[in-house]
Amino acid sequence: MTQDIARRLPHDLYVTAGARGISILGNAIAVTALLLDFHDRGTGAWAVGGLLAAGALPIVLLAPVVGSLVDRFDSRVLIVVSSLWQAAACALLAFVGSVPQVALPLVALNACGTAMTNPIFLALITVMVPCRQLASANSVQQGAVTIATMVGPPIGGLLTGFAGGARVPLLLDAVIFLVVAGTGLLISTRRRPTPNTPRPNARAGITMLFADHVLAAVVALAVFLPVVVHLIYVAQVFLVRDTFGASALVFGLLQATHTVGLLIGTVVASRLNTVRRIVLGTPLSAAAMSAIIVMIGLVRSLPATFVLYVVMGVLMSMVSVSGGTLLLTRIPEPAIGRVMASFTAIHRSAGLVAYGLGGVIVGVLRPEVVYVLAGSAALMIVLGLVPAFRRAVLVAAPAVPAPRVPTE
Repeated sequence: MTQDIARRLPHDLYVTAGARGISILGNAIAVTALLLDFHDRGTGAWAVGGLLAAGALPIVLLAPVVGSLVDRFDSRVLIVVSSLWQAAACALLAFVGSVPQVALPLVALNACGTAMTNPIFLALITVMVPCRQLASANSVQQGAVTIATMVGPPIGGLLTGFAGGARVPLLLDAVIFLVVAGTGLLISTRRRPTPNTPRPNARAGITMLFADHVLAAVVALAVFLPVVVHLIYVAQVFLVRDTFGASALVFGLLQATHTVGLLIGTVVASRLNTVRRIVLGTPLSAAAMSAIIVMIGLVRSLPATFVLYVVMGVLMSMVSVSGGTLLLTRIPEPAIGRVMASFTAIHRSAGLVAYGLGGVIVGVLRPEVVYVLAGSAALMIVLGLVPAFRRAVLVAAPAVPAPRVPTE
């Protein structure tokens, strides 16, 4: 059934998924190259932390503005302009990226382009496929993102090591974003407002997330769960290197294993193709994921950890992809850009809080203890949201779809 639906998905969807995957690939290469370059130049922890913050803060702070732009202007124009913007930022970084005081503002400028393209590509799904195919279509796009996330860091690391610095990978990034701009011209489907559409309200994105009982339950999970789950991203390098005494190669293989699980999860999540299935499946997947995180902290076996990381990746991807599909299903099409930008900002904010907490907690507790605490706290959050999901099940019905934006 899923394969039959996939074969009927439009060609434009795969072009869009490829464009988004290439864009994510460019960002992953850039971040990896700059992290390694900063480390090798001895710039210090403040510069590394500033680099990560510069890549995330524009996505959080500019969400209302970006969402309004996505809902107001032609999607093709926005893809081309934002990708050219990113290409220019990476080209400048290639020549001045060795100076943190100059590099960090340029990284933030590049992140402004990312803040724009992510909601655009997601919003295009709603005008490419009917509601019954949103789960499969969203899984295709998220699969491309997962693959790009998996291969980007190794490419960035290899190029940085081979070239002896970040200039070559950053110049490659400039070319990559030029390719994304060109790909944007190949997407025949266009999302744009009708001539008499009123100016969108920038605050409507965050308001609509909590105005719907079904959405509110999923959004609450997206806000609270990363605050504790993302603690393991800080602890995992210490788990591999200190608890297991394994090599850096093993750490890299564990990351790849986790990403494989994420990729499998995008396929499984395509089965959750109705609102009721998503509302039931999302908290169950989150609870199972929480239990797996606890088990990772308890088993103290490296082979078992590899297996559990695959399962954790599958469940984590199901929670993430299903939440995105629900947003595409419940939100009126003209407001998708604002809602997606707001949802991404909320999720990224929770992750930033987790990284800050992780830096403190991991310095005090053993890494395996952090896993047990993070998984237990995540399970408590899921259990605490059971009443909200129970109410959501009672009202789980697809929203009346808004008229589709004309495409060409």
